[in-house]
Amino acid sequence: MYMIELRHVSVNKSGQRIFSDLNWSLQEGENWVVRGANGSGKTILLELLAGVIPPAEGEVHYHFISEKTWEQRYQQRKQSIHYIPADAALTQIHQHELFYQQRYYSLGDELVPTVSDFLGEEMVNAIHRHPFPASLSIDLLMKLKLTQLSNGQQKRVMILKNLALKIPKFLVLDYPFEALDRNSRKDLADFLDHLARVHGVQLILTDHDNELPSVINRELTMVDFKIQSHSSIVSVFAGNFVQTKARNDSKAATSPVLEMRDLTIQYGETVIIKNLNWTINKGERWALAGKNGSGKTTLFSLIFADHPLAYSQQVYLFGKRRGSGESIWDIKNRITYLGPEQMSYLDPKDKLLSARHYILPLHKNQEEKELDGLVRHFNALRYIDKPLRMLSAGELQMVLIMKSFLLQKELLLLDEPFRFLDAVQKERVNQYLQTHLNTETTLVLITHDEQDMKRWGMQTLWL
Repeated sequence: MYMIELRHVSVNKSGQRIFSDLNWSLQEGENWVVRGANGSGKTILLELLAGVIPPAEGEVHYHFISEKTWEQRYQQRKQSIHYIPADAALTQIHQHELFYQQRYYSLGDELVPTVSDFLGEEMVNAIHRHPFPASLSIDLLMKLKLTQLSNGQQKRVMILKNLALKIPKFLVLDYPFEALDRNSRKDLADFLDHLARVHGVQLILTDHDNELPSVINRELTMVDFKIQSHSSIVSVFAGNFVQTKARNDSKAATSPVLEMRDLTIQYGETVIIKNLNWTINKGERWALAGKNGSGKTTLFSLIFADHPLAYSQQVYLFGKRRGSGESIWDIKNRITYLGPEQMSYLDPKDKLLSARHYILPLHKNQEEKELDGLVRHFNALRYIDKPLRMLSAGELQMVLIMKSFLLQKELLLLDEPFRFLDAVQKERVNQYLQTHLNTETTLVLITHDEQDMKRWGMQTLWL
């Protein structure tokens, strides 16, 4: 029995035709993963199925919707299909007018809602009424401020918020496994299996190469805004990788870039990091790993001069203790940082710029030449002159990566750089780092993928 049908559907976005004469059907009992290269149309397809965007031509027919009036049909679809975007959690934080670094400051902290405040008593009670698996419990997060949640914790809160009051017929998830540690990915996959088997929820999700819920039984592949194929699920592609050795020569060993001595990070009664000692020498390659909420991004904030606790702790950068007279900008000028929040905290004015003008606002000749090389390496010619607001999540991530690679500074901090990237683009990023990164540049990479660590032969700090 057909549940959803796309009948000769066309979609326009910002005045441009995206999909044209799209036909596809989803039957009862099918759980789909939607795959494809960055910019192939995966997210737009999900938005179309969920009713977030309307078709310009054709029809999206829902066989389970029986109401007559437009308003009644809209409400029935909204209750039956829950769509959770990739950036749903940060969007909710934006609605409370919070700024990026506010998670680290007490000033204004009294205005930041806790998870319990954000959900409300009715929602919390509804969550507890459902027999959700203990692995997805948010009870331990209830007293935390929204700004203190890790990316994985934010995702957990948003999924339960969407499911608490009513279990839908369809759960549509855009990149649900991005930025989750291995245990959290397994917990989420088990949870989605539970929803499908116990509650009859049908799943539609986008993904590149993560482990999937066992109920996923169909795969759809998008190419250039067209459905290339759909079939029974196939195994995930895992490409070969070349292992490189960590740099640890005598010259580097005498040139510490970063030192943390007996570092302790604590919020109220919650201790995030205790008595950490860590030294990074010039030219070394490090992986920073650990479960969601273990403090990885917090460490980056201490290094990149965003966290005020750096002044009360023994944190040394480039041989000087923080607070010894150097300005924040003196530090930032020597460090390149890429983090997940940069995508969600883009200035609305920047979204109107082309990717090229966002990366190179000053149009310096030498930097233009370097950018042309990056565009060729990452095969970005087809979107480099498009406005940022027109780019997919993967394309926007690549723009941020190219901006980070353009000027090679002394220390490169990459927080989950492979988010939203397809397998080909991830390989290109790895190749670039291996072949083009200056040997004197120090690299610290936050990742949950053990393959990344093996590939680089990285020294690893586990939190």
